Amino acid sequence: MRPQIVKILTLAVVFANSVAMFAQHSGPPAPDNQRRPPQGSIDDNIVILIVIGLVFGAFIAYKKYKTTNTPA
Repeated sequence: MRPQIVKILTLAVVFANSVAMFAQHSGPPAPDNQRRPPQGSIDDNIVILIVIGLVFGAFIAYKKYKTTNTPA
């Protein structure tokens, strides 16, 4: 069963990559009258994302610590 899953996953990744490659626009960008820097929404909340990641990591570590150190 495992080799089938690997084959299916490989085909899905190759297909998704080829679809993204064909979807690329080839040509110069349209002229923009207003020069603005690209805005990424992740830049505004990066500190919040780091804190959430640290809390989640601590939760997983605590959960693993608790399951390995409980008396049977």
